[in-house]
Amino acid sequence: MKQLIAALSRAWLMGAGLLLASMPGAVAAEPMEDVDYVLITPQPVAVPGKIEVIEFFYYDCESCNRLEPRLESWLKTLPQDISFRRVPALRRTAWTPLTRVYFALEQLGEIERLHAQVYQAIHEGGLNLGNSSELYKWAQRSGLDRDKLEQVLDSDLVTAQVQRARDATVAYAIRATPSFVVNGKYMTSGRMVGSLEALLPIVDGLIDKSRAERALK
Repeated sequence: MKQLIAALSRAWLMGAGLLLASMPGAVAAEPMEDVDYVLITPQPVAVPGKIEVIEFFYYDCESCNRLEPRLESWLKTLPQDISFRRVPALRRTAWTPLTRVYFALEQLGEIERLHAQVYQAIHEGGLNLGNSSELYKWAQRSGLDRDKLEQVLDSDLVTAQVQRARDATVAYAIRATPSFVVNGKYMTSGRMVGSLEALLPIVDGLIDKSRAERALK
């Protein structure tokens, strides 16, 4: 019975959140704890004074790929009191090569230009960018210097970033991708809310919740 009530509550909230999100000036519906999000052990935020939103993703994740265009549009509307960052989820050792790709592109200053293109290469082009041979061919077609990419990909700096991503995946209790953590303590995911369409409205609701909590301090 509890599972049925939770499922009905989730379905109602998803519909309400999507409806509210389409109304000008509307405030997102308040998410339900243990239905749409869970409380995790609080973690420090990267930018003090701002509400932090973290996306945990994996390049080979089809749901992450489908969410990306929605997320890009959503990011264009973020208020100034929000800080956003991406962290590659590293739940399995097999995910390490694509995690290195993300951090290598970040170090080369190319992540904004090529982030969506990595998804496209994998999910539309059928490429295995975790394979170095395919990665370097794609990189050259994308205007990257192969030697620089190879040097950064195997660097100690990227290795350290990969370890931090692995540690963050554990610390933030990430069990699925895509997942979002709001203000270091509220974690939600597409799996929890039941659809990608409902995910960002739930994130908006958690931002509103965090903002209201700050106002009370």
